Amino acid sequence: MAIRNDSQSIERGAAALDKVSAKGGAAKSPAPQLVETHTPLAPPRMHEDGFPPLVHDFVEAACSNSEAHPVAVAANVLGFLCSMIGRAIFQKIGDAAIHCRPFQIIVGKSGKARKGTAETTVREIFRRADEILRKRQGNNDRLRIHAGGLSTGEGVAWAIRDAREADDNGKGADAGVADKRLLVIESEMDNTLSQLRRDNNTLSATIRNLFDGRDMEPLTKTNQTKATRPHVVILGHITSHELREKSTDNEVANGLLNRFMMLYVYRPKLVPLPEPTPEETLNRLAARVADAVLVATGGDLHGNNTREVRLSEAARELWIEQYPRLTRDRDGKGGSLLARSEMYARMLAMIFAAMDGRLEIEPRDLWAAIAWVEYWHASVTYIFNCQDDEGGIDPFVAEVLELITQRPGITLSALQDHWNRKRIKQVKHALEVLLNLAPPLAEERKDSTSGGRPALRYYAYTKG
Repeated sequence: MAIRNDSQSIERGAAALDKVSAKGGAAKSPAPQLVETHTPLAPPRMHEDGFPPLVHDFVEAACSNSEAHPVAVAANVLGFLCSMIGRAIFQKIGDAAIHCRPFQIIVGKSGKARKGTAETTVREIFRRADEILRKRQGNNDRLRIHAGGLSTGEGVAWAIRDAREADDNGKGADAGVADKRLLVIESEMDNTLSQLRRDNNTLSATIRNLFDGRDMEPLTKTNQTKATRPHVVILGHITSHELREKSTDNEVANGLLNRFMMLYVYRPKLVPLPEPTPEETLNRLAARVADAVLVATGGDLHGNNTREVRLSEAARELWIEQYPRLTRDRDGKGGSLLARSEMYARMLAMIFAAMDGRLEIEPRDLWAAIAWVEYWHASVTYIFNCQDDEGGIDPFVAEVLELITQRPGITLSALQDHWNRKRIKQVKHALEVLLNLAPPLAEERKDSTSGGRPALRYYAYTKG
């Protein structure tokens, strides 16, 4: 099945978006296909709505004469732009505030997926945009790009650390880092996932907190590095095989990997003799990026929650209409990895509005965001070869779940006795996975009827 993101598809998407009414109504192109049409046998297809005008032009410039996949190029655009925008613009969801801070993993077949090729043109355009911004702002701020090597939480905190005063002996003073914007491009994401297995490694908790935008506080007396108001965007590269091997059920269950959009890409065409992108194209796109950033942020690239983004009335109606589908229950690994679909849809819509220099989300922004969420879902389905109704969990975890289903209210001791107490650690791990998946597949209840210490009993989770 051919993927619909060649240059003609992208042009059709831009043309469809141009049909938006003056009142900001939804584009008159067909709505993105339902995710149920995706199968684990075919690579994902991005709906043309997923390429708004600025993204479309980046993709056209980077893909017209290279082997880069359009979605990989677009993902790089999102990462670089959001790093540059910072925390100034935000969107309220309930009492929480979210920023333009996507975490993405580009998944492909080793070097043949041309994941690095997709970054080259985008990086050059944003380098020029950063230079334009420095001239216009009259400062020396530079968007910092960390070339991977994530190994510890302390290392990330050091890169965006706060200033520190000298101690009583006049030692330990540190000017810190004023600019909290940081783009991490992790070309060896499998190494990062391997680091998570090391004892006492704080990287998993650090990544989760960075995604949520929480201040990084020292947890021990020996580590005094503090980083407030962080804005770190992570863009990782990994192969399908490595992702399947390294993504343990526990990493899925603890909410780490569902903070990342997983986007499957491949080499869509062969270009034996690629030509450089014209200078005029690079400069024109760089100027458009600089304009969009300044308008969206009001010129305050280091602000924090200074510009609120809201849904237009038409976008609110569309969101209410589409929300049930975005938030539907999905079982197993696929369900856990996509547990943040709704939040990402709102974040992506805010990003697409910002690209257009707007602080109001219109239906076209939501349609573009939904197309990305659908592509993410199709990628997970394809990478892990699972459907919504398939568990996709470890065989032993599935055995524990089956036993719990057959014997509702079974205790931990009884579960361990079933395997003659020879798999105690595996049983505990399986329970942790089943209880923490999103949605969970099992639930734990305390039984105080027998007197003494309450017994923990386990039941198959039933959707309420």
